[in-house]
Order: sequence, then C-alpha cells, then structure tokens
Amino acid sequence: MNRLTLEIESNLSNVSLMAVAINAIGAYAGLDRDKSNLVELALVEAVTNSILHAYHGEPSHLVTVIVWCDHQHLRFDLIDTGVPMHLDQVERLIRGAGIVEAECLDLSSISESGRGLEIIHRTMDEISYERKGSRNHLTLTTYLHTD
Repeated sequence: MNRLTLEIESNLSNVSLMAVAINAIGAYAGLDRDKSNLVELALVEAVTNSILHAYHGEPSHLVTVIVWCDHQHLRFDLIDTGVPMHLDQVERLIRGAGIVEAECLDLSSISESGRGLEIIHRTMDEISYERKGSRNHLTLTTYLHTD
C-alpha cells in the first residue's frame, strides 16, 4: 500500500488546503469526479470536527491524515490528540444510529449540528474510531471499483 502523510495546524483556514490535497488524491486513485468530491467532503467534515470538537477550536494543535492507497482501497487515518468523541456520536457515525432521513422531513427542522456525521456515514464504505492512548484515531475507507 502506498502511504502519504498530511498534517495541518488546528486552524479552520487550513482545512481548504487539506481539501484540495484529498480531492487530488481521489483523482489519482481513480475515483470519478463525483466520488472524489464526496470523499473530499467527508474528510473536510472529519477534519473540521477534529478542530471544532476535539480541540475546541484552539489553534496550534496538529491534525494528521495518513492516506493509504492500493488497487482496491483508499483509506484515510485521521489522528488528533484532542477530546475523544462521545459514544453516541461514534454510534451515529459508524452505524448510522439516530441519523434522520432528510427526505422525510423539512430540512429546516433538522439540527445543523451532526450533519457532518451523516455525510461521513453515507459517503464512506468503512468507518472505524478508537481512542489509542492520548490519540483519537478515525479511519475512513472508500473502495476503488476497478475493472
């Protein structure tokens, strides 16, 4: 598996740079434009959550994304040393538990908070989260459908 490490300081203004890199990596891995954009969006949501929730918006912390790519998978390991995710959020992210079906509701009635978890859940093929020592470790994987 090929590996690339991307690292930004926990400042929201740095997320756009990460987004450009993730989108280019998706294209390099063979994702079509739509799928590459969705993967970029999922990673932007995850990195933004890390900055806002794990680090409470404080600058000067590192957010690391390790990218792994082979012929079948594109995997992103997002690592931070901030506050761990709450168990109910992990459940929503991984299993989709408690995620509202937007098609059935007036979108204005849905809380703005938590939509990122739904985007990540619906976009990625595999998701895992664990706390390893003092580090949060979120793994997001998408399958590369090659012929």
